[in-house]
Amino acid sequence: MDDYDLVGFAVRFMMQRKRLISAFLKGKDLNLADSIIMMIVTKHSGYNQEKIGEVTLFDGAIIARSLKKLEAQGFVTREVDETNRRRKIVQITESGKEFGNKLRSAFKESNETIYSGITEEELKQLDVIMAKVYANLDKVKIPDSNK
Repeated sequence: MDDYDLVGFAVRFMMQRKRLISAFLKGKDLNLADSIIMMIVTKHSGYNQEKIGEVTLFDGAIIARSLKKLEAQGFVTREVDETNRRRKIVQITESGKEFGNKLRSAFKESNETIYSGITEEELKQLDVIMAKVYANLDKVKIPDSNK
């Protein structure tokens, strides 16, 4: 696949998602990073802040600020991990589940449009291919700009 096509697809897909999230967050004191973290915690309640960082590639300060905001709005709670008291376990609240599910529903609705005209078999193939590509992302070596 041509890099131009791949980058074009990735940027367009992400911008469409960003617009969807922005419309959904309008009037709320949340930003894109907050909503991404909210989606992760909705699906994986019980992750610690470090694991959220691994998944999102956000630095610790962004995660801490977002979680503080989400906690203040009653969407998540942070509890000390009994096995490692320096870690915080993030749990989704009922209102957080409701909010996260509404956002996921908006994504699902947009997916119906995005994937229209694609057969179930093609979607299964796409899923397999994307899983392989996703697994390969962590293998990419990032050059050291200081050399």
